[in-house]
Amino acid sequence: MPRIVFFDLETRKLAADLRPDDEQAGWEALRRGEGGISALCLYDTKLGWCYSYDDSPTSLASAAKHLEAADVVVGYNSERFDIPCIEGVLGRNLRLRCHIDLYTEIARACAVKNIRTSLGDLKLDTVARRNIGRGKIEHGAHAPQLIKDRLWADLFNYCLDDVHLTHDLFRYTVRHSGVHVAGHGWLPLSFPSWATGWAKEPPNGDV
Repeated sequence: MPRIVFFDLETRKLAADLRPDDEQAGWEALRRGEGGISALCLYDTKLGWCYSYDDSPTSLASAAKHLEAADVVVGYNSERFDIPCIEGVLGRNLRLRCHIDLYTEIARACAVKNIRTSLGDLKLDTVARRNIGRGKIEHGAHAPQLIKDRLWADLFNYCLDDVHLTHDLFRYTVRHSGVHVAGHGWLPLSFPSWATGWAKEPPNGDV
């Protein structure tokens, strides 16, 4: 089985903090790394362990090396947000061997089948609740407030829970070759053979 690393991050600032008068410009600024990173968490299937990295340059550099050491990196909306954000903060491109963005896979399948989704239909919380029966324990917009209140344990717990959620949703999606999409029923998806083999294996200590 390949070494798979599931990951998620939280930014120090929100889009509205960076560009109060232009939300879209604020999101673009976040993707450039202008909002910083307050927490970056991941789960490594080879080591069977979860890791949390803070916002210090040394810690984020270690997180980047951890991602680059993986055979496969899996995230949710990570292609358009998390990866560009990390690269923006580090000031360099990540050298990933293989990157699977579960959100992108679902959105692409919807586009192929000409399925029009409403705002929020493909969010991690929505898709996870519909398919595995549980969702996010917090909202990303609250992360900066957790930082202001110095509730570091709550911040990292929230970020790590999103990693667990991504891991479990990915396993479910691969195992069943698709997901239920709000208002559109079952959406078939296909994945590489290694993913099918991994999903069929007993968790064996997985999160």
